[in-house]
This record gives sequence, C-alpha cells and structure tokens, in this order.
Amino acid sequence: MVTVDKLVVELSDQTLLQELSCTLVPGRITAFIGKSGAGKTTLLKALVGLMPITRGTIIINNKSLHSLSPRQRSEEIGFVFQDFNLFPHLSVLQNCIDPLIHHAVNYETARERAHHILRELGIDHLADKYPASISGGQQQRVAIARALCLNPKILLLDEPTASLDPLNTDILAGILHKLAAQGLTIGLSSQDMNFMYKIFDRVYYIESGSIDEYCDGINNLSQSPLINSFLSHR
Repeated sequence: MVTVDKLVVELSDQTLLQELSCTLVPGRITAFIGKSGAGKTTLLKALVGLMPITRGTIIINNKSLHSLSPRQRSEEIGFVFQDFNLFPHLSVLQNCIDPLIHHAVNYETARERAHHILRELGIDHLADKYPASISGGQQQRVAIARALCLNPKILLLDEPTASLDPLNTDILAGILHKLAAQGLTIGLSSQDMNFMYKIFDRVYYIESGSIDEYCDGINNLSQSPLINSFLSHR
C-alpha cells in the first residue's frame, strides 16, 4: 500500500508536483496518465526516493518513505526504468543476481532465486545472453525480473511499453495481471492507450503536476470525462 498526501516537488524554481495525493493498493494496477511533462515520471521517482520532496508525505506499507534507508526502499519497492537500465556487461542471469549479492544473499541462493523469477516470466532460456543480444520485449522482462528478485511488495514501471511491439505489449499486460493477482501493488505511467485498455484498473489523470481526475474500473469510465477524452484521442 502506498499513500501519497499533498506531495510537492520543486526543482530549480520549478514546481513539478503540487499538492498531489493518491493511493496505490495491493492487488490492483494503478496507472498514471497525462500529457508528456505532466509529472508522471516525477511522481514515480519520488515514490522510490529518486526525486527530492519539498513538502507532503509518502507512506509505504505504513512506514514513511523518509524513515527507510536506500536498502529498505529497494526491498519494499521494485522500479523498472523506461530504458530498462540493464548492465550491458552482465548476462541476463547476472543482472538479476546483482541486487541480491548487494543485499548479502549468498551466491547459490541468489542464483536459484534469479532462475526461479526468470522461469516465472518465461525467459529462463535467456539466462546466459547479454542485453544487446535480446529483443526490447525480452529486455523489459529481464528488467522486471531483476526488480522482483528482492521480493518487493510494490512494483513501479515508467512508460513500460515505450519500446514494445503489440505482441510484447500483450505479454507485459499478462505478466502485470498475474503479479497483481498474487497481491503485488503495481503502479505505472503510460501514454500507450491501447495498453491502458488492456490493463485498465485504477487510473489517475495528471495535468501540470496535479491530479485532475480519478477513475476506478473501466465500467466507471463514462463518469470520468477527462480520462475518457484522453483515452479516446490517443
């Protein structure tokens, strides 16, 4: 569970988020949509401590984000960057093992854990490949696998379909639905409206750093004119 209350983020005399409040709940996919530069990525980065907070609070599973060390944050929240940020000099398996080793997990346990997650995502056969030799969709799944290796309760993804073709977008939607069904709290930013219709669950519309509208479930879409209009014109 993530609770954001009256969050303000200012950077270089510019207000990026202003009095923003929202929640991300277990077992649900919470999406943040809006125009480019609206504040979606800023919000996700703030949730993992990658963006300085001017005012407001972020509560992560009943604990203040400020009270968590960087290590504790990484154990609570997995983050998948838009460009994946895989280490090019490490194999798929090594990319997944790396965060576990940094958390003092012994190598054999880390290796078994990484293989298990890769199997769950259908990419264990890529374990010895390097990022440059696999497709964008496969790199996406590796990045998700790496984020899941520390067994976080929350998974955040920034524009996860930006470099995916329709087939891999469908695969990603299936993975996220499966993870949500297992109780994971999932939050993501997206401008891919075809993808949004595949995973539509809880949606916040962000404009100029503020939440302008919220919709809970696609059956309520008609009651959310801003979200409905944004989805219809993409």
